[in-house]
Amino acid sequence: MNKLLKFGLIGLAAVVVVLLVVVGIVAATFNPNDYKQTVINLVKEKKQRTLHLDGDIKLAFWPSIGADLGRISISEHNSDKEFAAVDGLKVSLALLPLLKKQLVVDTVYVDGVRANIVRYKDGTTNFDDLMSKDEEESEQIKFDIDGINVTNAALNVRDEMTDKQLALRKFNLKTGHVALGTPFDLASDFELEANNPAVKASVSIKGNVLADPEQQHFAVKGLDAGIKGDIATLKDADLTLSGDVDARLEHMELLVDSLKLVLAATQDGAKLKVALDAPQIRVQQDTVSGKQASINLSQEKGSDTLSAKLVLADLKGSPKAVQSSGISGEVNVKQGEHQLQSTFNSPFTGNLETQVFDLPRLVGKINVNDPALPKREMQGDFAFKLHADAKQQLVNSDFTLNLDATRLKGDVAVSKFDQPDIRFNLIGDALDLNALLGSPASKASSKPVAVDKSSPAKPADLSALANLRLQGNVQMGHIVYDKYQLSNLKLGVKADGQTLDIKPLSVKLDDSQIAGSLGISRFANPIYRFDIDIDKLDADKYITKSDAPPAKPGDAAKKPQTDAPIDLSALKQFNANGELRIGWLKVANIKSTNVRLKLKAEDGVAELAPLSANLYEGSVNGSLKVDARTTPSITVRQDMKGIAIGPLLTDAINNDMLSGKGTLNLDITTQGGTVSALKKALNGKAALNLADGAVKGIDVAGTLRGVKDKLNVLKGQSSVTGDKSKKTDFSEMSASFTIKNGVAHNEDLSMKAPLFRITGSGDIDIANETLDYVAKPTVVNTLKGQGGADLSEMNGLTIPIKLSGTFAQPAYAIDFAGLGAAIAKNKLLEGVGGTKGEAVKNLMGGNKEEALKSLLGGKKDATTAPADGQSSNTDATPKETPEEKAKKKLNKLLGF
Repeated sequence: MNKLLKFGLIGLAAVVVVLLVVVGIVAATFNPNDYKQTVINLVKEKKQRTLHLDGDIKLAFWPSIGADLGRISISEHNSDKEFAAVDGLKVSLALLPLLKKQLVVDTVYVDGVRANIVRYKDGTTNFDDLMSKDEEESEQIKFDIDGINVTNAALNVRDEMTDKQLALRKFNLKTGHVALGTPFDLASDFELEANNPAVKASVSIKGNVLADPEQQHFAVKGLDAGIKGDIATLKDADLTLSGDVDARLEHMELLVDSLKLVLAATQDGAKLKVALDAPQIRVQQDTVSGKQASINLSQEKGSDTLSAKLVLADLKGSPKAVQSSGISGEVNVKQGEHQLQSTFNSPFTGNLETQVFDLPRLVGKINVNDPALPKREMQGDFAFKLHADAKQQLVNSDFTLNLDATRLKGDVAVSKFDQPDIRFNLIGDALDLNALLGSPASKASSKPVAVDKSSPAKPADLSALANLRLQGNVQMGHIVYDKYQLSNLKLGVKADGQTLDIKPLSVKLDDSQIAGSLGISRFANPIYRFDIDIDKLDADKYITKSDAPPAKPGDAAKKPQTDAPIDLSALKQFNANGELRIGWLKVANIKSTNVRLKLKAEDGVAELAPLSANLYEGSVNGSLKVDARTTPSITVRQDMKGIAIGPLLTDAINNDMLSGKGTLNLDITTQGGTVSALKKALNGKAALNLADGAVKGIDVAGTLRGVKDKLNVLKGQSSVTGDKSKKTDFSEMSASFTIKNGVAHNEDLSMKAPLFRITGSGDIDIANETLDYVAKPTVVNTLKGQGGADLSEMNGLTIPIKLSGTFAQPAYAIDFAGLGAAIAKNKLLEGVGGTKGEAVKNLMGGNKEEALKSLLGGKKDATTAPADGQSSNTDATPKETPEEKAKKKLNKLLGF
């Protein structure tokens, strides 16, 4: 037996020696780098991914199996794009514990590991092919790691199903000894970025951690965590969390000691602070106890402040019947001179095992102080009741509020906490928002708040509505806010995660009765829907007047400053479809009836078509299109029929420069980034046709009446400023315009009056607001007997009138020298007399063929009067020069 044992031991020793020799030979001769290409080819064949092994691989076999790897990377499936990589990895395993299914690992060193994780819209991921298809759970292996040291790691996650992205950068992790069910020290820091919600922050975590999923035991001691950066709407946030937490979920046990959370940040320009303090909470098998816990919140924006405090006095009892002496709190709000204070308290009961909690009666007081109130202050009270069942995921509550004239009551029910379904009813006799929130006048700050106009306006973020399930009704008898009065408000609200609808909608706003429906869908890129009827609306009541000082006389003549850019970027993401009908409308002092607007806006293009209304004894029908996809462009098409122009201009621009009734057609386009650029890029056509009207600022008939008394050929031209007290009446007026690059050109002005006709042509520079136009009135009848001198000499004459100046200060000039020459020509021709005189007239302005026949074949007229008509009487006066003789003759012809 002894020999057998001896030989057995010798044999075993020999086997061990042989194994050691074999291991030694393998270790001395085996080079894993010789098999790199084989491994690369295998990965390519089996997984259709490209593996890169850039560094040397070093292996150890005894007493531990270890590997020291260089840079390794692997591509995406069927792509050269990098999926994951590591700059360096060093790990070693104890050999003998592996035989007992125990994993004993020395400190693991990982440097520069990075990965890109993607979940596609169909729910698949970019690493599905790497996962094992064996669904059977493998037997748990006990592990023991001396430590983990990770440096400069990075992880990018993109979820196309929820349109969310997350990135971890500069991730560092260092642990102590890690084993299953054993606490270990942990320290980590990294940078975090996300898009939904938007996060850009640095994170640090330290503590002693225990994680035992098998026993459902989780704990952290000496927790010291912090986040600094931007978190959703919080800017420059600084959050710290410290304390001890020990939770045994299976036994419903929780121990909390010295838990503190502190947050400081800015939100919408306001300084925000939050502090949570929970000194001690004990939840064990038979007892529940706790010391006073509190939450404090404060917010400050300029002189406006908000502070709130909630206190849980204590906890006592058992898991089946926990209660507190009470929950109490206070709220203080100050906005300008408006102040609100409120205090409240309620008992609290709960059952931790069934997870049912109750606030049987929360009651409170409200006190409001505001100089704008009739008595400067008012008091009120409120009551609130809540029942919550966490296991069934149900919450039911109801409330009442009485504050001076405000009377509200309602109920709210919530189910399915993971995706809340909310049902509510709100009923009120009266709601005075001025009392609750303060009127805008009382909240006005002495120093205006600066508005950042450096970045374009953005549409509201409605992505949160995708998780909203809501249905309820609102009925309010009377609502007051600022100077506005709402009455008989009735709303039906429904949201299903896809759409939000307000239907029916019925309310009376001041004197306007409004009815219809509103809706929003596709929350990620919202589409707004509306269908509204309004019986009458004075929009001017709700348009805020400018605080700028009134313009001084002459300011209009000054050259305007360079225009600021027109920002229509918000239109690129504005999508809407709806119709608005208004029985009577006043906007910008323009009054209209039967207004109909139909709007369609999508991806930067908005169109109002039709855009129709009845106004000023006529009607308007057309369309307006705005394209903001690149450089803003605008297209306007309008047909106005039977419009009384005078009242329209008076109401619109307080200027009655033109009166009459008729039609106006517009078909114009323009584009540009500023108002001046839009004016300069105007192109299109316009046409005007009026009857029984007048042009104010110049009285052509009156001017002609006074021409004889003022005429002097030596004066040349005379320029006259427009006088709005004068006017030129007409029976018909028509004109068409071709608009090019901001200049409207006209060639066919036709104006008919009882005493004259006017034609004209020229340019109206819309961009520079200047006139360059020549009107040509022609006298067609005598003015005698109508209060003027006998100007039959001017019958048939055309008198050019030059219009110039600016829109604000127009001017006109009459060529009196040309007028005098025309009259002299008529006088001279009349002096010729007889058939020869008629022939000359026809030659100059009539039937030239008949005139030539008369001159060549006719006889001399013995009764021809002398051309000069001068007396033969002579005296001893000095001899006249030729110029003086010509002047004298002309004066006599004109009757001077």
